[in-house]
Amino acid sequence: MSWWETLPTLALSVAVYAIPGLALLFAAGVRGLNLAALSAPVTATVIACAGVVFGTVHIPFNPATIAALTVFLTLVVVALRWFLARRKVPVSRLELQHNGPLQTETLGRLLTRMILPLALLVPAIFIGYRYMTGFGQADAFSETFDNVYHLNAVRYIADTQSADTLTIGNLTPASHGMYPVGMHAVMGLVFMLGAPTVTVAVNWVTILLGAVIWPLSCVFLVSRIIGMRPLGLLATGVISAGFSGFPYLMVGWGILYPNHAALALLPACLGLLIEGTGITRPSLRLRWSALILFVVTIPGLALTHPSALVALLVFGAPVVLAVLLRSIAARRRGEFTNRTFLGWFALVVLYILVSGVLWLKARPSLASAGWTGFQTNARAVGEVLTSAPMGTTIAWVIAILTMFGLYVISRNFARLWWVAATYAVGGLLYAIVSSWPAGAFRDFMTGVWYTDSFRLAALLPVVTLPVAALGADWVLGRLHGWLVHSRRDSAASDADASPGRLTRLASSMPLRLASVIPVVAALLLGVLSQGGTLNTAQTRISTIFKVTNDNSLVSTDELALIKQLPDLVPAGQLLVGNPRTGASLTYAFTGIHVLAPHIFGVRTPDEQYLMDHWDEAAYNPRVCPLVREKNAFYALDFGTREIATRAEPLEGTRDLSTNNAPGVELIKAVGKARLFKVTACG
Repeated sequence: MSWWETLPTLALSVAVYAIPGLALLFAAGVRGLNLAALSAPVTATVIACAGVVFGTVHIPFNPATIAALTVFLTLVVVALRWFLARRKVPVSRLELQHNGPLQTETLGRLLTRMILPLALLVPAIFIGYRYMTGFGQADAFSETFDNVYHLNAVRYIADTQSADTLTIGNLTPASHGMYPVGMHAVMGLVFMLGAPTVTVAVNWVTILLGAVIWPLSCVFLVSRIIGMRPLGLLATGVISAGFSGFPYLMVGWGILYPNHAALALLPACLGLLIEGTGITRPSLRLRWSALILFVVTIPGLALTHPSALVALLVFGAPVVLAVLLRSIAARRRGEFTNRTFLGWFALVVLYILVSGVLWLKARPSLASAGWTGFQTNARAVGEVLTSAPMGTTIAWVIAILTMFGLYVISRNFARLWWVAATYAVGGLLYAIVSSWPAGAFRDFMTGVWYTDSFRLAALLPVVTLPVAALGADWVLGRLHGWLVHSRRDSAASDADASPGRLTRLASSMPLRLASVIPVVAALLLGVLSQGGTLNTAQTRISTIFKVTNDNSLVSTDELALIKQLPDLVPAGQLLVGNPRTGASLTYAFTGIHVLAPHIFGVRTPDEQYLMDHWDEAAYNPRVCPLVREKNAFYALDFGTREIATRAEPLEGTRDLSTNNAPGVELIKAVGKARLFKVTACG
């Protein structure tokens, strides 16, 4: 299925992720970059929370109910603003303001207006192209372990019209439990609105998150640190597409769709915390509009993936520490009363307590986390500094800009030290997980992320980008200043002076061209950042999204048979098959229900018995009653090759491959993939 013929699904994806957030934020008075950048995090909260609330009160989760909820919430916001206006309560909005200590550059009105569109369009092209090329086709899918759950979860949400994180579990009544499905809920809505297949919906939403929402989120974060400096924000946008750690790593390894979605939202949430604390302003003052939005976006981030919320609080810790130190200094200078200082202190303590509780509680079981360190401390530090995690090629452009950024921070240390501290926190976590020996300390520090180096490598761009952006802003600002002032300096110099060739060239340059050159240089940074390490990441994506007869999840023959199943299996049947062979993806691809929709999950004794003994129907008296009860007359045999080996045997279809199972009939074979029907049960 081509990308062109599925473009309407992209439009649906944009509508689902944008409309709820845009409506609420516009009603609240948010405008400009903030309106665009914060719409996705707010939408994530609306949709994820709606899934929980609707599930609790038994309201169907579908596009109509989400639209009705959006209208209702928008009217509530409008009514609240009207009420506050009647009470003459001043209502501030999150405005585009200069937040940093550096001086804003001037490029001219027309060129400045082009900056933000370019900052978002360029990475959208880079990332979108790499994703589309890596995926190959619009209906392609990742041949990886986690995808069995993710694709089936999207189909399950659309079929059941339920997206309750608290109960969805592993997609069967017996395995109900908590699983964060904020992202799956969005994809389910796109599928319900008319995406041709689950995989098309998943792929377009993934591209939207990586190519559009991630750069928007990054630009917003950096704007909270340096202000609305056009060259810095343009550089931020274009180099956001140059990290191998994110967004590519979460798609090329795993596949970790929820992490991918949550990390795309994370920079915007961190930017709201920075804006809300007022840490970048000359005087310390809370920005309540930003803090309210920060609180609003937290549920969406947490219900997309809880580890991203923990990362947000960890990366925000240096910001909060800086607030505490500034409040202490303000109290000593007499700028704060005791009451004001105690208010700031209480907020800091509350932040620490909440962060500590989540750090201890929001961590998964490490029973299946077998990842260990694989390198030295020195190499881990080098990978952090050069943006080359997991042994990838050095990202030279970003590495150099990061060094310049650290220099800028050192020159403005009193105001910007917390930016470097956030960078150090992210780097320390990666160094611990990738180079420290297994043990209690490593588990404590990185267990939130399954002690998995890949997951923490994907976090590095979030903390590296602000540092690199400071460096890019400084370099481009110096270039722009030199070009603009060369003419004046040349005119003011002595007649006998002999300026260098570059100075003579700059002095004769039209002023408008002198402003265009730094913009071109910023775009060139983006082009140069698309180096070999990203080509490697794209190749990895292409590999895991390619279906061949050697795949351990679903082979070419198996996929061909799955596509024929709607014509072979009567409606209402429950298909038996080993989920570790990829047979369970039948549900995502066709809508035919399967006995085990996920590799993991609690199964009832009857379900487990069928999984282990279905092929014994001719001589095992317990099997046929279960077959009839569950309408499980059909089974898929995809051989013995499994995506992952587990302790449970799942032998119920293995005799089929050796033709040793009596009382069954071969219905269809495509290569080694075969569909059987039990005949011994009548």
